[in-house]
Amino acid sequence: MVFQFNPTQVTRTPAIAQQPRPCNTAGSTNSLEQPCQPAETISFSLRVDASEQLAQSNPVAAASGILPTLSALELLMIPASGLSIDLSALSGGSGSHQTPPTTLPTVLFFWGPYRLLPVTVNSLSITETEYDTLLNPVRADVSVSLQVLQDAQLAGDKIARGAYKYSQGVKEVMAALNLANAAQFGVSSVLSFSI
Repeated sequence: MVFQFNPTQVTRTPAIAQQPRPCNTAGSTNSLEQPCQPAETISFSLRVDASEQLAQSNPVAAASGILPTLSALELLMIPASGLSIDLSALSGGSGSHQTPPTTLPTVLFFWGPYRLLPVTVNSLSITETEYDTLLNPVRADVSVSLQVLQDAQLAGDKIARGAYKYSQGVKEVMAALNLANAAQFGVSSVLSFSI
């Protein structure tokens, strides 16, 4: 799904898998040990508006407003087995599933050339603000919350796994560029961390 308008703000919330353990008398432990990669959630708000399509006499917008767009967003949260119609058959596909039919669809979140993340849609909050005469929404604000999937959660999905590895590789390159920039221009002008 392509956004009609880019969000003006995206909130990213990376979080470690578990907090470091407090010191106790049960023997020595490594307080920095983590069971898995850090989790990350991404949230943003979208504006969906049919005004431009209505001005161009778009027949889909005239008949149903922005319901197709809102429906496509909502279906990203429903496992394939929960659909009452086979969408792949409607699009000319064979109808067979490559993944178990109870799995959520993997969504790729493209946010510029350096961030291509496999995600699931955690939640949507849809506020419909204007309607046509048939009470179809023609304008809405949508708050979206995404969960970035980790490599271990992507077994069997080569495209999603490739997107994850690409984004992780870019992140490592960007962190190295930060260090190189700090070395060249001094730490006062850039953010510098020891990795």
